[in-house]
Parts: sequence; structure tokens; C-alpha cells
Amino acid sequence: MSKLLLPDARFRSPTAVDGKADMRDENIYSAMIVGHGGAGQQKVFTVPQGQAIPRLVGAAIAPTEAHQLTHSELTTNLTKAGEAGSAIGDFSVRAIGIVFETAAYTVSGVTAGAPRTFGMTEFEVNDVLSKTFFQFKIAGKKQIEGATHMFPASGGAYGSISGTGTGQTTAALGNGWPGSMRKLKLPILVARTDTIEGVFGVAGSATLAFSVTTGVGQSSLVWFNLHSAVKGDVR
Repeated sequence: MSKLLLPDARFRSPTAVDGKADMRDENIYSAMIVGHGGAGQQKVFTVPQGQAIPRLVGAAIAPTEAHQLTHSELTTNLTKAGEAGSAIGDFSVRAIGIVFETAAYTVSGVTAGAPRTFGMTEFEVNDVLSKTFFQFKIAGKKQIEGATHMFPASGGAYGSISGTGTGQTTAALGNGWPGSMRKLKLPILVARTDTIEGVFGVAGSATLAFSVTTGVGQSSLVWFNLHSAVKGDVR
């Protein structure tokens, strides 16, 4: 019979019930904004709820959508910067998925087929997939890395739409088949006091080239989801 691997919970909260723990299947997640002109690297899991969402965009690009400005339950469940803390507990990462925010399309009228100015179209999805990578570190030590397409999405929109008003045919794409994720044969153990750090970057001297090149720059959320077994405190 297989044995479930979890960190040793030696740093328990003094307000927790002694010698007791609860188990749950959970998503540990964080997000950032990418947009036209994005270059270099940006970190995730280092900013908690209530603070500005990190951005990987060009110098002149400024997102304006309310859900893309400040971390909330939509974009992270970390309430402590870079740590799970006692609010979550100790956990074991079993799968990793990277999800793209996809653009909605107008379905009727003279602008049928035209996308919104936020979220990724087929153009942005393929640009990001061809240029970006992800690294995951615990307490400063690299645990896993690879091109973005090596961490398929945990969910997201998937399908297509054909526009008639403008003669456009558009596709709502994502990072792989939703729900596939990168399964780990060896779970990554994370103690509540370990520093959690994800690094999302654009390779070499390349820059992201999106369909909207000024203003909001087709700004889009990218979620990083750690599908985990969590051992929390009992209160």
C-alpha cells in the first residue's frame, strides 16, 4: 500500500489542538499579469492577498481591469508573503498546472469575432507558449523547471468561435488540455515556514509580442496552481 508523504509538522501554531491535524485536498495558487513587451523574469507565490499582482509587461503597458490589479481569492490563497503559514499548513505538491486567462469574443453584430482587450487570444497563447518557462523553488532550492507547455492547465476555457460580422474565425485556446496538469511521481514537500517561490520568465533577450501593443497591451492573468495534499491545524 502506498504511503502518503507530508512534511513533519514540527512548527505548529501554539493555538492549535496539540497532536491533531486535518487533511484536505487543496489548490495552492498564485498569479501574475503578462502583457505586450514583457521581458525578463517575475516571481509568484511571493505576494499575498490585498497587494498588487506582479506584472511581466512592457514599460508603457498598464492593466486597467479591476480583477487584474490586486490579489484576491481569485488570484491567490496565500495570506502570508512567500509562505503557507498556519493559515494553510504543511503540504505536499502532487501536480502543477499553469492556466492562461483567455479572451472572450463578441458573438453577434458588426463586431462579431472581435476579442476583448484583456485575456489571451490564440495569438497571445502561442506567443507565451513559444517564449516562456517556469521554475519552482522551495527554500531557495530548485525543485522542478521546464517550458510553460510542460505544465498543462488545471482548467480554463476551451473551444472555438467563428465570427460572421468581420469575417474572423477565432479560437479560444489554452495551455494544453484543461485538467491534465503535470503529475509528480515524487511529491514536493513544503513546510508551512518554507519559502515558496515560482519564477516565470521570457527566454533570453526575447519579449512578449501581443496583438494590442499600447495601453493595456492585451494584459492577461497567468495562474500557477499547485494541486496539493494539505495537513492543517485543528482548532
